[in-house]
Amino acid sequence: MVPDIVGPKIYPLADLARSYLQASGKRRLIVSAPLPGKPGRAYRNRDNLTLSGALVGKRTWEDFLVERLR
Repeated sequence: MVPDIVGPKIYPLADLARSYLQASGKRRLIVSAPLPGKPGRAYRNRDNLTLSGALVGKRTWEDFLVERLR
C-alpha cells in the first residue's frame, strides 16, 4: 500500500479548471453539473477526501501551474 498524500490546500474542481485555463491562456466555458445521488452527496460533503493520517505535501496548485506552464 502507498500512503495517501494530500495537498496543502483543498480546491473546488471549477477553481482548478478556471486557474488552469487562465494560466494557459485558453478560454473555455465551464459548466457546473452537480452529481446526483449518494456519490454526489459524498463529494459535496467532502467524504472523498482522506485527511487523517495522510502525508501533507508542500507544493500548491499555483506552484504546479507555474512549473508546468512557463
